[in-house]
Amino acid sequence: MGNVFNLIHNWISSRCDDYANNVTIPIRHGNSIPIHPPVYSWDRKTDTDASQFRLENLNGQFICRTLVNQGQQFTIEGCKRSLILVTGSFDSVFVDDCIDCKIILGPVRGSVFLRSCSECFVVTTCGQLRTRDCNEITCYIFCASQPSIEVSYAMKFQCISLDYPGQRDDFANARLNAKIANRWSEIFDFTPSSLSSNWRLLSVEDRVEDHLDKVELLHCINHQITFNRTLSLIPFTHPALNIFSRDDLLGKAQYDMTGKF
Repeated sequence: MGNVFNLIHNWISSRCDDYANNVTIPIRHGNSIPIHPPVYSWDRKTDTDASQFRLENLNGQFICRTLVNQGQQFTIEGCKRSLILVTGSFDSVFVDDCIDCKIILGPVRGSVFLRSCSECFVVTTCGQLRTRDCNEITCYIFCASQPSIEVSYAMKFQCISLDYPGQRDDFANARLNAKIANRWSEIFDFTPSSLSSNWRLLSVEDRVEDHLDKVELLHCINHQITFNRTLSLIPFTHPALNIFSRDDLLGKAQYDMTGKF
């Protein structure tokens, strides 16, 4: 019996050696299948220019960019006194160390992070908004979750009104739904002050155009970016709309959820 097992073992070993020494697997009808190394999904990715996902050290410039490769992380860093328009869809956006910039972005599937920024104006649609070490930031936003601020003060918030060609497709690519509840006004402050509020909601009457000068507004119009509430893909909402009647709001009624700063 031991001899039988030895014969079987030797036969299997010889077959394995034959297989290892051949580059094709013989099959019936005399055909052969070449052996190729496996190809994985990450091997199929094409090289992209990383610079198209980054803007840095702009000073007094106007930049308008439409992303070709959608759903990537985008970074804006170290910019001053610039108007930045970037359409397309993003996975996430980081805005760091910017001063006196006006930034208008397409939909962001994940988070928009504002860090160490001051005197900036931001228009964006996102899954989440987070700020840290910021001051005097005005945000016109759609946010699927509670916007959160940390070590930030003099923050102002308003519901976004934005329209541009391709916006609906950008929303679909970012997997955001403009019709779901917009939680832009439900601010969560991780570091509240006992003396004053670090944030406030702007009044219903406050609009994007109020924060752009004539040249900046013309740049937006020339690139078919508008802020008309009736054209905006995102419905305008505001806590004041639940308090005053529409006639009151169209008249002189002023509603401003104001902090003490």
